Amino acid sequence: MSIADNLNKLPDQEIQERNLVNSFLPFRQQRSNVAEYDFEAIAASVLSTALRRKIKKGNDLESYKSRIISRLTNKLTDDSLGDLIYEMYFSGNDLGLYKVSPEFLLFKESLADASNNKHVSQLLKNFIAESDRSFPPLRSAVNFLESELVSELQTGLEEYRPISFESPYLPFLSEFFAEDLQFLFQHPNYLLQNIRSFFGLYAFLYSAQLALNINGWKSEPESKPLFFILDTEKASLERKYVKEAFPQLKARVADLFPVLSMLEYLNQPQNKKAVKYPLWKIFNHIEGVGESERINVQRSMANFCDKYRKKRGLSKVEGYPRDIISMVHLLTETAKEIFSKRGTSQFTVNSKFVNAFENEIAQHFVQTRGRSGRVLTISQDYFLLLTNLAIGDREQLQFQELLSAFRKRGVWFDRQSELAIIKFLERIGNIEKMSDSGDAVYVQKTL
Repeated sequence: MSIADNLNKLPDQEIQERNLVNSFLPFRQQRSNVAEYDFEAIAASVLSTALRRKIKKGNDLESYKSRIISRLTNKLTDDSLGDLIYEMYFSGNDLGLYKVSPEFLLFKESLADASNNKHVSQLLKNFIAESDRSFPPLRSAVNFLESELVSELQTGLEEYRPISFESPYLPFLSEFFAEDLQFLFQHPNYLLQNIRSFFGLYAFLYSAQLALNINGWKSEPESKPLFFILDTEKASLERKYVKEAFPQLKARVADLFPVLSMLEYLNQPQNKKAVKYPLWKIFNHIEGVGESERINVQRSMANFCDKYRKKRGLSKVEGYPRDIISMVHLLTETAKEIFSKRGTSQFTVNSKFVNAFENEIAQHFVQTRGRSGRVLTISQDYFLLLTNLAIGDREQLQFQELLSAFRKRGVWFDRQSELAIIKFLERIGNIEKMSDSGDAVYVQKTL
Protein backbone atom coordinates (compact mmCIF):
# COMPACT_ATOMS: atom_id res chain seq x y z
CA MET A 1 0.00 0.00 0.00
CA SER A 2 1.13 3.52 -0.77
CA ILE A 3 1.48 6.60 1.40
CA ALA A 4 -1.65 7.98 -0.26
CA ASP A 5 -3.58 4.84 0.73
CA ASN A 6 -2.54 5.27 4.35
CA LEU A 7 -3.34 8.97 4.46
CA ASN A 8 -6.77 8.38 2.93
CA LYS A 9 -7.60 6.26 5.98
CA LEU A 10 -6.50 8.90 8.48
CA PRO A 11 -10.04 10.29 9.03
CA ASP A 12 -11.15 6.78 10.08
CA GLN A 13 -8.51 6.37 12.78
CA GLU A 14 -9.77 6.33 16.34
CA ILE A 15 -7.39 7.39 19.09
CA GLN A 16 -6.55 4.34 21.18
CA GLU A 17 -6.51 4.29 24.96
CA ARG A 18 -2.93 3.07 24.98
CA ASN A 19 0.02 4.65 23.22
CA LEU A 20 1.82 2.12 21.06
CA VAL A 21 4.82 1.98 18.74
CA ASN A 22 4.83 -1.03 16.44
CA SER A 23 7.23 0.20 13.77
CA PHE A 24 10.78 1.53 13.40
CA LEU A 25 11.82 1.19 17.06
CA PRO A 26 14.07 -1.75 18.04
CA PHE A 27 13.42 -1.53 21.79
CA ARG A 28 10.47 -1.21 24.14
CA GLN A 29 10.08 0.10 27.66
CA GLN A 30 12.45 -1.37 30.18
CA ARG A 31 11.17 -4.17 32.39
CA SER A 32 13.20 -5.60 35.26
CA ASN A 33 12.29 -9.23 34.52
CA VAL A 34 13.22 -9.33 30.82
CA ALA A 35 16.37 -11.19 29.82
CA GLU A 36 19.12 -9.62 27.72
CA TYR A 37 18.92 -9.75 23.95
CA ASP A 38 19.75 -13.10 22.42
CA PHE A 39 21.84 -11.86 19.51
CA GLU A 40 22.40 -15.38 18.20
CA ALA A 41 18.62 -15.75 17.79
CA ILE A 42 18.43 -12.30 16.20
CA ALA A 43 21.29 -13.27 13.89
CA ALA A 44 19.45 -16.46 12.94
CA SER A 45 16.43 -14.45 11.81
CA VAL A 46 18.57 -12.02 9.79
CA LEU A 47 20.67 -14.80 8.23
CA SER A 48 17.52 -16.64 7.17
CA THR A 49 16.32 -13.48 5.43
CA ALA A 50 19.68 -12.96 3.70
CA LEU A 51 20.00 -16.59 2.61
CA ARG A 52 16.33 -16.81 1.63
CA ARG A 53 16.32 -20.17 3.43
CA LYS A 54 14.83 -21.51 6.64
CA ILE A 55 14.45 -24.77 8.55
CA LYS A 56 11.62 -26.91 7.18
CA LYS A 57 8.66 -27.35 9.47
CA GLY A 58 9.24 -30.38 11.67
CA ASN A 59 13.00 -30.42 11.10
CA ASP A 60 13.96 -29.02 14.49
CA LEU A 61 17.26 -29.57 16.28
CA GLU A 62 16.17 -32.85 17.87
CA SER A 63 15.13 -34.22 14.49
CA TYR A 64 18.45 -33.11 13.02
CA LYS A 65 20.39 -34.88 15.79
CA SER A 66 18.68 -38.17 14.99
CA ARG A 67 19.27 -37.82 11.26
CA ILE A 68 22.93 -36.89 11.50
CA ILE A 69 23.78 -39.62 14.02
CA SER A 70 22.08 -42.16 11.74
CA ARG A 71 23.96 -40.75 8.73
CA LEU A 72 27.33 -40.89 10.45
CA THR A 73 26.79 -44.33 11.97
CA ASN A 74 26.77 -45.79 8.49
CA LYS A 75 30.13 -44.17 7.72
CA LEU A 76 32.03 -44.76 10.97
CA THR A 77 34.22 -47.84 11.40
CA ASP A 78 34.29 -47.45 15.19
CA ASP A 79 30.86 -47.29 16.85
CA SER A 80 32.32 -45.66 19.95
CA LEU A 81 33.03 -42.53 17.90
CA GLY A 82 29.31 -41.80 17.81
CA ASP A 83 29.31 -40.91 21.53
CA LEU A 84 32.38 -38.71 21.03
CA ILE A 85 30.73 -36.86 18.14
CA TYR A 86 27.61 -36.31 20.22
CA GLU A 87 29.74 -34.92 23.04
CA MET A 88 31.60 -32.59 20.66
CA TYR A 89 28.62 -31.10 18.88
CA PHE A 90 25.43 -31.68 20.86
CA SER A 91 26.18 -31.64 24.60
CA GLY A 92 25.71 -28.72 26.96
CA ASN A 93 23.88 -25.46 26.42
CA ASP A 94 26.50 -23.87 24.17
CA LEU A 95 26.42 -26.49 21.44
CA GLY A 96 29.63 -27.04 19.50
CA LEU A 97 27.39 -27.39 16.45
CA TYR A 98 26.85 -23.62 16.38
CA LYS A 99 30.59 -23.05 16.06
CA VAL A 100 30.87 -25.08 12.85
CA SER A 101 29.07 -22.64 10.54
CA PRO A 102 26.72 -19.66 10.97
CA GLU A 103 24.07 -21.67 9.08
CA PHE A 104 23.45 -23.80 12.17
CA LEU A 105 22.14 -20.72 13.94
CA LEU A 106 19.00 -21.17 11.80
CA PHE A 107 17.87 -23.64 14.47
CA LYS A 108 17.57 -20.64 16.82
CA GLU A 109 15.34 -18.58 14.55
CA SER A 110 12.17 -19.31 16.51
CA LEU A 111 13.77 -17.69 19.58
CA ALA A 112 13.94 -14.40 17.67
CA ASP A 113 10.20 -14.03 18.25
CA ALA A 114 10.67 -13.81 22.02
CA SER A 115 9.44 -10.48 23.37
CA ASN A 116 12.91 -9.13 24.13
CA ASN A 117 14.30 -10.10 20.70
CA LYS A 118 11.53 -9.60 18.16
CA HIS A 119 11.73 -5.83 17.72
CA VAL A 120 15.48 -5.80 17.00
CA SER A 121 15.09 -8.90 14.87
CA GLN A 122 12.24 -7.50 12.77
CA LEU A 123 13.99 -4.19 12.22
CA LEU A 124 17.24 -5.77 10.99
CA LYS A 125 15.34 -8.32 8.89
CA ASN A 126 13.61 -5.43 7.15
CA PHE A 127 17.00 -3.92 6.30
CA ILE A 128 17.92 -7.09 4.43
CA ALA A 129 14.49 -7.70 2.90
CA GLU A 130 14.53 -4.16 1.47
CA SER A 131 18.09 -4.49 0.14
CA ASP A 132 18.78 -5.53 -3.44
CA ARG A 133 22.07 -7.16 -2.41
CA SER A 134 22.66 -10.85 -2.99
CA PHE A 135 24.36 -12.81 -0.24
CA PRO A 136 26.79 -15.63 -1.01
CA PRO A 137 26.40 -19.06 0.63
CA LEU A 138 28.01 -19.33 4.04
CA ARG A 139 30.92 -21.67 3.49
CA SER A 140 33.13 -22.11 6.54
CA ALA A 141 36.38 -24.05 6.38
CA VAL A 142 35.28 -27.46 7.66
CA ASN A 143 36.79 -30.92 7.99
CA PHE A 144 35.30 -34.15 6.62
CA LEU A 145 33.09 -34.72 9.65
CA GLU A 146 31.79 -31.14 9.73
CA SER A 147 31.16 -31.33 6.00
CA GLU A 148 28.73 -34.16 6.76
CA LEU A 149 27.05 -32.01 9.41
CA VAL A 150 26.58 -29.16 6.93
CA SER A 151 25.33 -31.45 4.16
CA GLU A 152 22.68 -32.95 6.43
CA LEU A 153 21.60 -29.45 7.48
CA GLN A 154 21.07 -28.50 3.83
CA THR A 155 18.59 -31.35 3.37
CA GLY A 156 16.38 -29.82 6.06
CA LEU A 157 16.17 -26.31 4.57
CA GLU A 158 13.53 -24.80 2.30
CA GLU A 159 13.17 -21.57 0.34
CA TYR A 160 11.99 -18.50 2.18
CA ARG A 161 10.79 -15.27 0.60
CA PRO A 162 10.68 -12.49 3.20
CA ILE A 163 8.17 -9.67 2.90
CA SER A 164 8.80 -6.27 4.46
CA PHE A 165 5.94 -4.00 5.49
CA GLU A 166 8.24 -1.28 6.79
CA SER A 167 10.05 1.26 4.64
CA PRO A 168 13.48 1.99 6.22
CA TYR A 169 13.55 5.10 8.39
CA LEU A 170 17.31 5.45 7.95
CA PRO A 171 18.13 4.29 4.40
CA PHE A 172 21.80 5.24 4.74
CA LEU A 173 22.28 2.99 7.76
CA SER A 174 20.17 0.09 6.51
CA GLU A 175 22.32 0.02 3.36
CA PHE A 176 25.55 -0.02 5.40
CA PHE A 177 24.14 -2.85 7.52
CA ALA A 178 23.45 -4.89 4.37
CA GLU A 179 26.89 -4.04 2.96
CA ASP A 180 28.67 -5.02 6.16
CA LEU A 181 26.70 -8.24 6.54
CA GLN A 182 27.52 -9.14 2.95
CA PHE A 183 31.21 -8.67 3.77
CA LEU A 184 30.90 -10.86 6.88
CA PHE A 185 29.31 -13.60 4.78
CA GLN A 186 32.68 -13.88 3.04
CA HIS A 187 34.30 -14.52 6.44
CA PRO A 188 31.93 -16.94 8.23
CA ASN A 189 34.28 -17.75 11.10
CA TYR A 190 34.83 -14.06 11.82
CA LEU A 191 31.05 -13.58 11.68
CA LEU A 192 30.59 -16.35 14.27
CA GLN A 193 33.17 -14.73 16.55
CA ASN A 194 31.51 -11.32 16.33
CA ILE A 195 27.79 -12.04 16.17
CA ARG A 196 26.93 -10.35 19.45
CA SER A 197 29.18 -7.38 18.73
CA PHE A 198 27.97 -6.84 15.15
CA PHE A 199 24.24 -6.95 15.87
CA GLY A 200 24.62 -5.12 19.16
CA LEU A 201 26.61 -2.37 17.43
CA TYR A 202 23.99 -1.84 14.75
CA ALA A 203 21.10 -1.94 17.23
CA PHE A 204 22.80 0.92 19.07
CA LEU A 205 23.88 2.92 16.00
CA TYR A 206 20.40 2.69 14.49
CA SER A 207 18.67 3.73 17.72
CA ALA A 208 21.07 6.63 18.24
CA GLN A 209 20.85 7.93 14.66
CA LEU A 210 17.07 7.52 14.66
CA ALA A 211 16.91 9.71 17.75
CA LEU A 212 19.19 12.35 16.19
CA ASN A 213 17.09 12.37 12.99
CA ILE A 214 13.59 12.05 14.43
CA ASN A 215 12.91 15.80 14.35
CA GLY A 216 14.50 16.30 10.94
CA TRP A 217 11.51 15.09 8.95
CA LYS A 218 11.79 17.77 6.24
CA SER A 219 14.48 15.79 4.43
CA GLU A 220 15.87 12.26 4.16
CA PRO A 221 17.95 11.35 7.24
CA GLU A 222 21.74 11.37 7.19
CA SER A 223 24.44 10.49 9.67
CA LYS A 224 24.46 13.10 12.43
CA PRO A 225 27.56 13.92 14.51
CA LEU A 226 27.84 11.67 17.56
CA PHE A 227 31.25 11.79 19.23
CA PHE A 228 32.89 8.80 20.89
CA ILE A 229 36.23 8.22 22.57
CA LEU A 230 38.19 4.97 22.83
CA ASP A 231 37.45 3.40 26.20
CA THR A 232 41.15 3.76 27.11
CA GLU A 233 41.12 7.55 26.62
CA LYS A 234 40.60 10.29 29.17
CA ALA A 235 37.57 12.56 28.73
CA SER A 236 38.90 15.96 29.75
CA LEU A 237 36.46 18.81 30.33
CA GLU A 238 37.67 20.91 27.39
CA ARG A 239 36.50 18.25 24.91
CA LYS A 240 33.14 19.87 24.24
CA TYR A 241 31.83 17.46 21.61
CA VAL A 242 32.69 14.44 23.73
CA LYS A 243 31.19 15.89 26.91
CA GLU A 244 27.93 16.95 25.24
CA ALA A 245 27.37 13.89 23.06
CA PHE A 246 25.52 11.58 25.44
CA PRO A 247 23.35 14.21 27.22
CA GLN A 248 22.22 15.57 23.86
CA LEU A 249 21.56 12.08 22.54
CA LYS A 250 19.51 11.13 25.59
CA ALA A 251 17.39 14.29 25.18
CA ARG A 252 16.61 13.29 21.58
CA VAL A 253 15.82 9.70 22.61
CA ALA A 254 13.02 11.18 24.72
CA ASP A 255 11.36 12.34 21.46
CA LEU A 256 11.36 8.89 19.85
CA PHE A 257 8.33 7.30 21.46
CA PRO A 258 6.12 10.41 21.26
CA VAL A 259 6.79 11.08 17.56
CA LEU A 260 6.66 7.44 16.51
CA SER A 261 3.45 6.80 18.46
CA MET A 262 1.83 9.70 16.60
CA LEU A 263 3.23 8.39 13.32
CA GLU A 264 1.41 5.09 13.87
CA TYR A 265 -1.89 6.82 13.05
CA LEU A 266 -0.59 8.05 9.69
CA ASN A 267 0.19 4.46 8.67
CA GLN A 268 -3.08 2.56 9.20
CA PRO A 269 -2.09 0.95 12.52
CA GLN A 270 -4.95 -1.59 12.43
CA ASN A 271 -4.02 -2.87 8.95
CA LYS A 272 -1.21 -5.41 9.25
CA LYS A 273 -0.68 -5.43 5.47
CA ALA A 274 -0.28 -1.66 5.22
CA VAL A 275 3.31 -0.58 4.55
CA LYS A 276 4.62 1.68 7.32
CA TYR A 277 6.43 4.79 6.09
CA PRO A 278 8.78 7.13 7.99
CA LEU A 279 7.55 10.64 8.72
CA TRP A 280 10.10 12.28 6.42
CA LYS A 281 8.89 10.19 3.49
CA ILE A 282 5.26 11.01 4.24
CA PHE A 283 6.08 14.71 4.39
CA ASN A 284 8.00 14.58 1.10
CA HIS A 285 5.06 12.80 -0.53
CA ILE A 286 2.59 15.45 0.64
CA GLU A 287 4.88 18.22 -0.58
CA GLY A 288 4.86 16.65 -4.05
CA VAL A 289 1.10 16.22 -4.56
CA GLY A 290 -1.29 18.69 -6.16
CA GLU A 291 -2.78 21.57 -4.22
CA SER A 292 -6.28 20.10 -3.80
CA GLU A 293 -4.92 16.80 -2.47
CA ARG A 294 -2.56 18.64 -0.15
CA ILE A 295 -5.47 20.66 1.23
CA ASN A 296 -7.43 17.45 1.85
CA VAL A 297 -4.48 15.90 3.69
CA GLN A 298 -4.01 19.05 5.75
CA ARG A 299 -7.70 18.99 6.70
CA SER A 300 -7.49 15.32 7.69
CA MET A 301 -4.43 16.02 9.81
CA ALA A 302 -6.17 18.92 11.54
CA ASN A 303 -9.19 16.74 12.36
CA PHE A 304 -6.92 13.99 13.63
CA CYS A 305 -4.92 16.45 15.75
CA ASP A 306 -8.15 17.75 17.26
CA LYS A 307 -9.22 14.22 18.27
CA TYR A 308 -5.71 13.37 19.45
CA ARG A 309 -5.45 16.40 21.73
CA LYS A 310 -8.95 15.95 23.10
CA LYS A 311 -8.37 12.26 23.91
CA ARG A 312 -5.16 13.11 25.75
CA GLY A 313 -6.65 16.02 27.69
CA LEU A 314 -4.90 18.89 25.89
CA SER A 315 -6.48 22.24 25.08
CA LYS A 316 -8.12 22.81 21.72
CA VAL A 317 -6.10 24.55 19.03
CA GLU A 318 -7.61 27.80 17.86
CA GLY A 319 -6.97 27.99 14.13
CA TYR A 320 -5.01 25.17 12.55
CA PRO A 321 -2.15 26.07 10.18
CA ARG A 322 -2.83 25.99 6.45
CA ASP A 323 0.62 24.78 5.33
CA ILE A 324 1.89 21.21 5.67
CA ILE A 325 5.19 22.09 7.37
CA SER A 326 3.39 23.84 10.20
CA MET A 327 0.76 21.10 10.39
CA VAL A 328 3.29 18.28 10.74
CA HIS A 329 5.23 20.38 13.24
CA LEU A 330 2.05 20.82 15.29
CA LEU A 331 1.43 17.06 15.28
CA THR A 332 4.94 16.23 16.48
CA GLU A 333 4.88 18.96 19.13
CA THR A 334 1.48 17.74 20.32
CA ALA A 335 2.89 14.24 20.74
CA LYS A 336 5.88 15.55 22.68
CA GLU A 337 3.62 17.68 24.87
CA ILE A 338 1.51 14.64 25.76
CA PHE A 339 4.52 12.66 26.94
CA SER A 340 6.30 15.50 28.74
CA LYS A 341 3.64 16.15 31.39
CA ARG A 342 5.06 14.91 34.68
CA GLY A 343 2.78 12.79 36.82
CA THR A 344 0.96 11.24 33.86
CA SER A 345 1.09 7.63 32.68
CA GLN A 346 2.45 8.86 29.35
CA PHE A 347 5.42 10.50 31.07
CA THR A 348 6.11 7.27 32.99
CA VAL A 349 5.94 5.17 29.82
CA ASN A 350 8.31 7.45 27.95
CA SER A 351 10.76 7.48 30.87
CA LYS A 352 10.84 3.67 30.73
CA PHE A 353 11.63 3.82 27.01
CA VAL A 354 14.52 6.20 27.63
CA ASN A 355 15.77 3.88 30.38
CA ALA A 356 15.56 0.92 28.01
CA PHE A 357 17.75 2.73 25.51
CA GLU A 358 20.28 3.75 28.15
CA ASN A 359 20.47 0.47 30.07
CA GLU A 360 19.90 -2.10 27.32
CA ILE A 361 20.72 -0.71 23.86
CA ALA A 362 23.54 1.64 24.90
CA GLN A 363 24.95 -0.19 27.90
CA HIS A 364 28.22 -1.19 26.17
CA PHE A 365 28.81 2.29 24.73
CA VAL A 366 28.47 4.58 27.77
CA GLN A 367 30.86 5.17 30.66
CA THR A 368 30.92 7.67 33.52
CA ARG A 369 34.08 9.78 33.43
CA GLY A 370 34.33 11.98 36.53
CA ARG A 371 33.36 15.62 36.03
CA SER A 372 32.77 15.00 32.32
CA GLY A 373 29.80 12.85 33.28
CA ARG A 374 28.56 10.09 31.02
CA VAL A 375 30.34 9.88 27.68
CA LEU A 376 30.07 7.63 24.65
CA THR A 377 32.92 5.16 24.42
CA ILE A 378 33.89 2.39 22.05
CA SER A 379 35.93 -0.58 23.22
CA GLN A 380 38.93 -1.89 21.33
CA ASP A 381 36.97 -4.97 20.22
CA TYR A 382 34.13 -2.86 18.81
CA PHE A 383 36.64 -0.50 17.22
CA LEU A 384 38.50 -3.29 15.43
CA LEU A 385 35.22 -4.78 14.21
CA LEU A 386 34.14 -1.40 12.89
CA THR A 387 37.55 -0.94 11.25
CA ASN A 388 37.32 -4.27 9.45
CA LEU A 389 33.80 -3.50 8.27
CA ALA A 390 34.80 -0.06 7.01
CA ILE A 391 37.79 -1.42 5.06
CA GLY A 392 35.67 -4.27 3.71
CA ASP A 393 37.02 -6.04 0.63
CA ARG A 394 39.99 -3.69 0.32
CA GLU A 395 43.39 -4.57 1.72
CA GLN A 396 43.82 -1.21 3.44
CA LEU A 397 42.28 2.23 3.67
CA GLN A 398 43.79 5.67 4.07
CA PHE A 399 43.21 6.90 7.63
CA GLN A 400 41.04 9.90 6.77
CA GLU A 401 38.93 7.73 4.47
CA LEU A 402 38.55 5.28 7.35
CA LEU A 403 37.31 8.06 9.62
CA SER A 404 34.87 9.11 6.90
CA ALA A 405 33.55 5.52 6.72
CA PHE A 406 33.08 5.60 10.51
CA ARG A 407 31.14 8.87 10.33
CA LYS A 408 28.88 7.54 7.59
CA ARG A 409 27.92 4.72 9.97
CA GLY A 410 27.31 7.16 12.84
CA VAL A 411 30.62 7.04 14.75
CA TRP A 412 32.52 10.34 15.02
CA PHE A 413 35.85 11.18 16.69
CA ASP A 414 37.45 14.50 17.60
CA ARG A 415 41.09 15.34 16.90
CA GLN A 416 42.37 13.99 20.22
CA SER A 417 40.68 10.67 19.60
CA GLU A 418 42.13 10.53 16.08
CA LEU A 419 45.62 10.78 17.55
CA ALA A 420 44.79 8.13 20.15
CA ILE A 421 43.48 5.85 17.39
CA ILE A 422 46.71 6.16 15.39
CA LYS A 423 48.75 5.25 18.49
CA PHE A 424 46.49 2.28 19.15
CA LEU A 425 46.76 1.03 15.56
CA GLU A 426 50.55 1.41 15.71
CA ARG A 427 50.66 -0.76 18.86
CA ILE A 428 48.73 -3.61 17.27
CA GLY A 429 50.74 -3.36 14.05
CA ASN A 430 48.05 -2.98 11.37
CA ILE A 431 49.04 0.46 10.18
CA GLU A 432 51.41 1.73 7.51
CA LYS A 433 52.61 5.19 8.48
CA MET A 434 54.50 7.15 5.83
CA SER A 435 54.58 10.41 7.83
CA ASP A 436 53.03 11.98 10.92
CA SER A 437 50.22 13.35 8.76
CA GLY A 438 46.93 11.47 8.83
CA ASP A 439 46.89 11.79 5.03
CA ALA A 440 49.89 9.44 4.82
CA VAL A 441 48.61 6.75 7.19
CA TYR A 442 47.05 3.55 5.85
CA VAL A 443 45.12 1.08 8.00
CA GLN A 444 44.90 -2.64 7.30
CA LYS A 445 42.29 -5.21 8.32
CA THR A 446 42.95 -7.53 11.25
CA LEU A 447 41.35 -10.64 9.68
